[in-house]
Amino acid sequence: MNWIIGTAILWVLKLLTIPFAKLLAGNRIKKVTPPGIAPTPGMDMPADAGEQSMSPSGEEPTFDVNVPPVQAPVKVEEHIPTGFYILADVLIMGVAGGLLGLISGYYFIGFSWKPRDWPGMVVFIIASLVGSFIHG
Repeated sequence: MNWIIGTAILWVLKLLTIPFAKLLAGNRIKKVTPPGIAPTPGMDMPADAGEQSMSPSGEEPTFDVNVPPVQAPVKVEEHIPTGFYILADVLIMGVAGGLLGLISGYYFIGFSWKPRDWPGMVVFIIASLVGSFIHG
C-alpha cells in the first residue's frame, strides 16, 4: 500500500517541481517547436484571399478556390534544462519524503516512468526511510 501512496505523492509533487525548476532555470528555459508542425515558408496568403464576392443578383456568395489552406497556430513548448529539473525535483522530494516519514512513521516507495524523475524518486524513498527511523 505504501508504494501506491508514494507514487501518488510523487505525481502530485510534480505540480510543485515544474514551477520551481522554471524558477531555478530563469532565462535558460528554451522555447521549442515540436518537429513536423512548423509552418512552411511560402504559405503566405494573398491580400484578397478568402474574400467573398457578392453578385448583384442576390446569388450565393462565391469563394476563391485557389487559396491555400490556413494552418493552425503552432504550439510552442517550454523545455527546462535537465540539471535544473533534477535539482528542483531532488530538493522537493527530499523535503517531502523526510516530512512524510517523520510525521507518519512509515516509509514510502514511489515509481516513475521518466528517467529524469528517478533521482528525485530515490531521494524521496531514502528521505522517507530516514524520517520513519527518526519517528521510531
